[in-house]
Amino acid sequence: MENEEANKTKMSSKGVSQRQKNLTWEKYEAVLNGGKDEATNRGFRVVKGTMRTYQQHKLRLSAYYDKRWVLPDGTHTEPIEYHI
Repeated sequence: MENEEANKTKMSSKGVSQRQKNLTWEKYEAVLNGGKDEATNRGFRVVKGTMRTYQQHKLRLSAYYDKRWVLPDGTHTEPIEYHI
């Protein structure tokens, strides 16, 4: 059982319902090559004492990287301080 846990790859997506989390390596690669991966969350919410349904459109995967400056080759990065 432990060996199976060690070989399992973890993929996650914040803010998206469990039903929407069918992520694959192909989807990650498509996003890195300029695509977008979107999802729609649906659920129930109480508003002023009334139960209502809602839909929320979310960007599930994005290649945007705000921690470092991505260089034109798309692979290498530099600290943001060099570009401010």
